[in-house]
Amino acid sequence: MEPMTLAELDTAPFRVTQSVTLPATPDAVFAELADPVRWTDWFPLMRRAEWTTETTATVGAERRVGMRVFGVFVERMLAWEPGKRFAFTMVGSSSPFVARMGEDWQLSREAGGTRLDWIVGAYPTLVGKPAAPVLAAVLRRMFRQGGGNLARMLKQRGTQVA
Repeated sequence: MEPMTLAELDTAPFRVTQSVTLPATPDAVFAELADPVRWTDWFPLMRRAEWTTETTATVGAERRVGMRVFGVFVERMLAWEPGKRFAFTMVGSSSPFVARMGEDWQLSREAGGTRLDWIVGAYPTLVGKPAAPVLAAVLRRMFRQGGGNLARMLKQRGTQVA
């Protein structure tokens, strides 16, 4: 897949945005986003995630993610700002729905915890274009469910809001 830039996430023809407030500090939320293995505990349909490059936790690092229904993706980090931002573009995929895709996870301190804003931008394939409304609904639902799961996990771990 051809990589996307951060700027293209705002102008992609397919976009989904969602937000949730989580009961933890931005650093605690970022720690969850930064560890690919933890994603399988809270993000719906995620069945496997692992770093594939020697360098991890930085811009340019890559990971492989297996999703039920959507297939396997290879992601390259575009932004890595602990406590603030986590973004990546897909550079490989088995999915027939998108030709290019990226995600931006932005964190900001808010009363009661951390606001997590999720932006997905993509260029659908010919197969993906007619499926776009359904895919958008599925992604919104996945984020809502994932946000709820992550909030419960953060509470169970006793993370501080501070």
